[in-house]
Amino acid sequence: MPTCLQCGRSFSGFSFGSQPASQCRDCRKAGALSRSLEISPSGSSGAATGAVSAKFKFTPTVTLTLIGLNVLVYLAMGLSGVSWTDPSIAHAVRWGADFGPLTLSGEWWRALTSTFLHFGIIHIFFNMWCLWSLGSSLELFMGPKAFAVTYIVSGLAASLTSIAWNPWRVSGGASGAIFGIAGAFVSYLYFKKAPLEKAQVQKKLKDLAIFIGYNLLYGARGNIDNSAHVGGLVAGLILGALAPAILRRVEQAIPAALPDAAVPITPASPIVLAELAPDQMSRVDRRTFQIAVGGLVVLIGVAGWLRSTNPPAAGYGRAVALVRAGRLDQGVAEMDRVATTDPNLFIASALLGEWRLEQGNPSAAVPLLERSNSLYPGVYYVRHNLALAYVGTGRPTDAMTQIAGALREEKTDVWQGQYIEALAGAQSGNKLLALKDLRLVLDAKPDFQEARDALAGLDSSSPPPPAAIIPYAKVVSKSEAWPIYP
Repeated sequence: MPTCLQCGRSFSGFSFGSQPASQCRDCRKAGALSRSLEISPSGSSGAATGAVSAKFKFTPTVTLTLIGLNVLVYLAMGLSGVSWTDPSIAHAVRWGADFGPLTLSGEWWRALTSTFLHFGIIHIFFNMWCLWSLGSSLELFMGPKAFAVTYIVSGLAASLTSIAWNPWRVSGGASGAIFGIAGAFVSYLYFKKAPLEKAQVQKKLKDLAIFIGYNLLYGARGNIDNSAHVGGLVAGLILGALAPAILRRVEQAIPAALPDAAVPITPASPIVLAELAPDQMSRVDRRTFQIAVGGLVVLIGVAGWLRSTNPPAAGYGRAVALVRAGRLDQGVAEMDRVATTDPNLFIASALLGEWRLEQGNPSAAVPLLERSNSLYPGVYYVRHNLALAYVGTGRPTDAMTQIAGALREEKTDVWQGQYIEALAGAQSGNKLLALKDLRLVLDAKPDFQEARDALAGLDSSSPPPPAAIIPYAKVVSKSEAWPIYP
């Protein structure tokens, strides 16, 4: 029986082909990469960048899959009618963006789906370019399993960090996970887990430092979620330090049949990379699984902590879920607790005021909407709804002031505001204004029966419509900028 040139063990010499096998099956499997991957330690361009030679046939399957998923989500959004260049907040939330109140109230899947959602073609183009540049290299050294774990855990960590920093921000994009890949690459190189020469490692670390530093500084300037970048980066640094190495560097072997051959190993000789032995790879897989489970356990703990420390955001999300389920009264009760806990939370007071109107309770809506209007004066839908609440409580003068100011700011689809102005005019005795506005409303909305009835009543000199018949649900203003309306 022949002897393996790699490990010295005897093995079966039966084989097909003209060239007999010179290694046992285990060594052939462990050295699969050594037949195709070569990195020259000399001063070539490959050594300077750490790139492999053209002979290398490795395919970064996970990197390509992740890019494909991101592109598919982007295409699906665009084909469904979402803007290709500037998706609205409502559309982003509908497609799985990370929004603290919804995520913390049970929609935890948003922490993951948000990493595949992008705000326009420029956003996804640069993210996918960075993912390919970093991922295709790190996946080679780290292996597809550890690389996939690093990407997913870093992305989840980025989403949770974003919530911790500002739970009221709507965020999405792969950049948090990409920063995780960059951080893992730094750790992997720093702890000498990549089979590269010292000069190669130093060059790569310098490039990574420039990439990370520039993008963090750029993110600090604009409307970019830098907290997600930092969260992903820190997670990646930890995961890269924990991930085991899967490649080893070996010198090119001198054939045993030519012991006296003058083939010295010189610094210019190629260095060949090979995978670890099968038993070692099995241990690596177990270690990768442990890292994945440990990372998820830590993230679950962080998620629970975030939920307990952000009761207004979590309560807001629960209220939204109740209203979506058709349980308006329960949603109002939950949102009332949120607004009481944090009176300065504009979005809770404004939304609760709207819901009070939909319940037909303008008296309860007035203080909520007045508070919202004092926090952020001049917001159209708040002034619109406050005017409606004033009409419902018999305060036409205050209603006229609010709706007139709101209509000066809003120039499109204003029939609801004109109807409120007509009611306020009728209540204050300004019949001409009421008639004019009601006719404008019917021009825009011919099937609005309440406006037709009010016009008929004014034409017949009957009393103005009482507050009890005001169709609050039809004329209340809902902002499409709020994630409540995806």
